Amino acid sequence: MANLSEVKRELGVEVLGLNVVVTESGEKTAWYKHWDNSNRVAVLVHKDTLAKIKTEPTLATLGLNTQVKQGAMGEYVAKTIVVYAPADETL
Repeated sequence: MANLSEVKRELGVEVLGLNVVVTESGEKTAWYKHWDNSNRVAVLVHKDTLAKIKTEPTLATLGLNTQVKQGAMGEYVAKTIVVYAPADETL
């Protein structure tokens, strides 16, 4: 688990320029995306997660889920920023 600064460091970016994801039919979704065209990496964050990060900038329970996807121009890596729930028990 990490905070936003650590997530950005892992992604190799200083700033995440986020744009609303729009469907092919032009409808806005609940997702935001940062696109790194050089490395073919999409960073996705749900609007609820984004709101939580904005209200708690020091939130330290963030993580990245990574998937390889097929796009119109070939494969790309999709990394989704998620908020992990704290564990009920630890050993």
